[in-house]
Amino acid sequence: MSDENIDVEIYSKDWCPYCSKAKALLLSKNIIFKEIDISNDADKELEMIKRSSRRTVPQIFINNKSVGGYDDLAQLNANGELNLLLGIESNQINNKVYDVAVIGAGPAGLSAAIYASRKNLSTIIISNDIGGQLGTTNEVANYPGFQLISGPDLAKQFTEHADQYNIEKMLGEKVVSVDFDGRCKVINTLSNKTIHAKTIIIASGAYKRRLNIPGEDLLAGKGVVYCSTCDGPLFKGLPVTIIGSGNSALEAAIEMNGMTDKVMIVSRGDWSGDPILQDKVNAAENIEVLKYHEPIEIVGEKEVEGIVIKNLISGRRIHLATKGVFIEVGLWPNSDFVLDLLETNEQGEIKVNAKGYTGVRGIFAAGDVTDTHNKQVIIAAGLGASAALGAFEYIISQV
Repeated sequence: MSDENIDVEIYSKDWCPYCSKAKALLLSKNIIFKEIDISNDADKELEMIKRSSRRTVPQIFINNKSVGGYDDLAQLNANGELNLLLGIESNQINNKVYDVAVIGAGPAGLSAAIYASRKNLSTIIISNDIGGQLGTTNEVANYPGFQLISGPDLAKQFTEHADQYNIEKMLGEKVVSVDFDGRCKVINTLSNKTIHAKTIIIASGAYKRRLNIPGEDLLAGKGVVYCSTCDGPLFKGLPVTIIGSGNSALEAAIEMNGMTDKVMIVSRGDWSGDPILQDKVNAAENIEVLKYHEPIEIVGEKEVEGIVIKNLISGRRIHLATKGVFIEVGLWPNSDFVLDLLETNEQGEIKVNAKGYTGVRGIFAAGDVTDTHNKQVIIAAGLGASAALGAFEYIISQV
């Protein structure tokens, strides 16, 4: 049980997927919190920025002390510190052996858990959050049944569907390794929890790549952001710079073009995004395009004041005055905890067959963490279902 004197506050916006993730994590611990909705409240927004020194949502306070945003909250939970802050006694003992343990709760993971549960397999989800990348995607087009739907809304549909089944969840957890105890698989988390299962479905997805340049870590949340859908509205009227060349970067530029009169999009080469998005960016009057430029340094002390980029053709360095740097430079698979266990390609993507089988008995994988060529929501969901059926076939074939 938590201490009744623990005071938890969350500054949030109603369209913010990371706010939903933070609230879901706290609710999973039966924590009562005060939500301060700043969606249409400029005074509360300024209050949040002053208290936290950050221009991103959510911002979370425990006993009037800032703990940061959702990623910070999840990290505290993953290493066991959050329970201490909330006055919760940790119980690391779980002697149950599940039929299926699903690592990840994006489209692939939730689909896998639904199909496993429908086969009457005891199922648990271990995940940092609910929704994965889908929860931070602006729009999803042509998912069957929805001509156009926002990523957070579709993630909510997935989650509500999964909640109809007897699926256990461990949220805010980071898996660090997988071991074996005979035929049983043992999943180990950063917070020293262990989960035992007959089969594992790895659906841990991918994470947003970083620039790894000076100023990025120092100014994270203080003008450096990784989700334009979440934090773009906080930069209304301010000059912003988008880094990237794919769909997410182009979508961010289009979205921000409607909020401010100065948007710059910087890429190391030509764009790789969909032609329709390229056309929209090229047609926009207020978007400055800087191709063949490399980010060198993000400048600022307490908040972003500019970014230094290098012209890859001439070698000339340019300082761009900007208040926001939106980093949209691609994804990397969340497979670090099995790199020494499973076969992967050069990018670290897990190699699987048509049934999601990894080549290691009882371990399957699905979605963006695998070497599947096309990374689409519908494909991830289908692969999750296929992996669950593969796990079912494996279990019933054992003697």
